[in-house]
Amino acid sequence: KFFIQIFDATLANWVGEQPGVCTMAKRCGHAGVMEFNGDVYSCDHFVFPEYKLGNIYSTPLASLMYSEQQLTFGNDKFDTLPQQCRECDMLFTCYGECPKNRFIRDKYGNKGLNYLCSGYYRYYKHVAPYMDFMKQELLAGRPPANVMEWAGKRRGKR
Repeated sequence: KFFIQIFDATLANWVGEQPGVCTMAKRCGHAGVMEFNGDVYSCDHFVFPEYKLGNIYSTPLASLMYSEQQLTFGNDKFDTLPQQCRECDMLFTCYGECPKNRFIRDKYGNKGLNYLCSGYYRYYKHVAPYMDFMKQELLAGRPPANVMEWAGKRRGKR
C-alpha cells in the first residue's frame, strides 16, 4: 500500500479534518526551526531576520512558539489571502498553500497569489469526484479505499 501525502491532505481537508501538512492547513506556524546556536524562526521556509522569534538560551521554546509574533505569523497564512483565493471554490482544499510561494498577482492585481495556484486548482478539480466518493464512504463507515474499485468501474464507462 502507498500513502501519498497530497492525497491524504486533500481528503482530510475534504472532510473537514486537519490535513497533517502545514502547506494545506488554514493556519500555519507549527513548523518552527531551530538553528545550531539556539535561534528559533517561525518556519523552515522563513529563516530570515524578520521571522526570528528569539533564542532558546534566553527564552523557553514554548514561549517562542506561542508568542504573539508566531501566532500572527500562523494566522497571516489565511488572513492575508488575496481576493481571488477568497472567492475560490477550492479554497478549503489548499488555503493558498505555503506563503513562501505567494509572489504573483491575482486576476484583480492583488499581490499574494500562489504561483502554483493554477496547477493545484486543476488537480483539485480533477480529484473532486474521487474525494466526494471517499468522503461518502467515510461518512457511511466504510473504508475510503473503496474508491479503487469505484474508479475502475468509472473508467470502464468512458
